[in-house]
Amino acid sequence: MKILYIHSADNNHEFYNNYMSDLLLHGLRELYGDNVIDYPGCWYLYDDEIKKREYDEKRFWGKGFTIKNILKNFNSIERENIQQKIKNKYFDLVIYGSIRRSDLFLEEVIKSNNKFIFIDGEDDNYIETKYSNQGLYFKRELLSKYPKIKPISFAIPKSKILESIDYNPKNLLAPLIPGKLNTYIYESESSYYEMYQKSIFALTYKKAGWDCLRHYEILMNGCVPLFLDIKNCPKNTISTLPKDKLNNFLNDFNDIFSFYNPFKIFKKKHLSFKRVLTLLKFNFKSRNLEKFIKENENIFELKEDLLDFTKKNLTTEILAKNTLDCFKEL
Repeated sequence: MKILYIHSADNNHEFYNNYMSDLLLHGLRELYGDNVIDYPGCWYLYDDEIKKREYDEKRFWGKGFTIKNILKNFNSIERENIQQKIKNKYFDLVIYGSIRRSDLFLEEVIKSNNKFIFIDGEDDNYIETKYSNQGLYFKRELLSKYPKIKPISFAIPKSKILESIDYNPKNLLAPLIPGKLNTYIYESESSYYEMYQKSIFALTYKKAGWDCLRHYEILMNGCVPLFLDIKNCPKNTISTLPKDKLNNFLNDFNDIFSFYNPFKIFKKKHLSFKRVLTLLKFNFKSRNLEKFIKENENIFELKEDLLDFTKKNLTTEILAKNTLDCFKEL
């Protein structure tokens, strides 16, 4: 299958990377190799090309962890004469990886009767009807069900997923607390991953949108997410995660938070008066990791099950396959 993948090329955007677009491109390349033409070339995904470029590290959201250097051989992709190939219907499918950032060649694609789909991976729940009315439209933060609009969620490159869990954790709760900038101390991808690998639980929650690469990075490193307010997540948003199971974990292990000062781990929007009183009341409990493991002997089995689920359901390859299956059903 020959696919033209229109990648966001908005140099004026604050950040280079666009997780949804980047991860889907990686998954498609896993399935179809060099038959997937990314245009313009997404240079920072390629381990050989990024070394040749001058760039500002601050323009990578999340420091580019998990998405930089996940492809090889930038110059092996034939990116010449794209417009003419569109006119000749050379491609079986044209995918707009970030339609609200780039609709390059769309007029030619439609005029030449090419097959196409749109990906909207933005954090908001806005749907751009001028595109959704023209073709199959995938929306990441999808709140309701619409004809020809499908949910889509982040995923993880298979190569990044931990082979097996760490049976000698150092932390009951991962030290990185989302929204607490003084805990964002990890300068390398490996140290960031190790922090989750050495922790039993990690805190996560909705920020700008419900879907967040952090949820998947926690899972891929064999850590158990304690996902605040997951029960309120819309059905069609992050539909690939086992939300019922995550809600059960939050309920079953909610007392983990009582080991910590609530003002240091929760944003204000998560702090009800009742929660503060409850947590402060038990804030003098011992933070004994060994005691917790002894009292919860099944915790490692639970971590293994989650890691296995991640390997089977949350890879970029599965993401790409599911996206193309929706297209083929039309």
